[in-house]
Amino acid sequence: AAAAAAAAAKRCGANFYRRKLRRMQIFACLSSASGLALFCACFAAEEPLVQMLSAFGPEHQVFFAMSISHWALNLWEDWQTRKFLGQGLSGDEGGGLALFPLNLLCGPHQIMLVMYFLHHTMTILAYSYSLATHQMGGVMVQGLMFEMPVLLMLRRELGVACDPLPRWLTREESVTAHWLLTYAMFILGRGTSSALWLFSVLPGYGSERLAEELRPGDVVLYHCFAVFFTTINVRIVGLFFCWHGQDWRRAQAGNAAVKSEHKADPEFLG
Repeated sequence: AAAAAAAAAKRCGANFYRRKLRRMQIFACLSSASGLALFCACFAAEEPLVQMLSAFGPEHQVFFAMSISHWALNLWEDWQTRKFLGQGLSGDEGGGLALFPLNLLCGPHQIMLVMYFLHHTMTILAYSYSLATHQMGGVMVQGLMFEMPVLLMLRRELGVACDPLPRWLTREESVTAHWLLTYAMFILGRGTSSALWLFSVLPGYGSERLAEELRPGDVVLYHCFAVFFTTINVRIVGLFFCWHGQDWRRAQAGNAAVKSEHKADPEFLG
């Protein structure tokens, strides 16, 4: 009876985890589309850089409020599904560097929970500050675009959570295509914010416009947010390499097993 109850609880937890991922997919679609639309609209302005830094309007309020609601709910969801957050990672993944230095003290699922909590909390603070002050609206649009690679991250996470695995995760060419697209979406969705930050801090037009458009306190927060989320992005790239390697090895092993079965099959041998 105890074993049956434990199995039922595990199934219930796994179902909740998958429902969380599907809800996140809906948010990622809305966030990516709205962020890309608002970002492209900046190029129609007389000074696109100014729009990218300080634009703020009703549309920003709607999507920023949506983001705050999503990340606040995600804090609770991640706590409820904390046992699933490791996604097959081990403490020595990537030569021990992918989760360093927290892997010296915690397990992978605990590390991922801490990273998610830090990210979600900082994101909520950033959007709340923008809504309260009507400042840095254009900068926060970059955060909406951050969800572009997340669409593919969630596809992979849902696939790994399925039993049996979806067909694309068992084929080397499909795994390669998925990860190449993920890297491309990462550069498009998250690389633009890093490029904007670098352009706005280097001496010249960018830094001058930054000083003119943002108050001194806003400039400090702008750089703090930029450093934090750039650090998070670097960490994510490391995790991408680990997950990519896992998927590739799994697909290779599956193909090798299929070929072995075919060779042992008299009908296959003719």
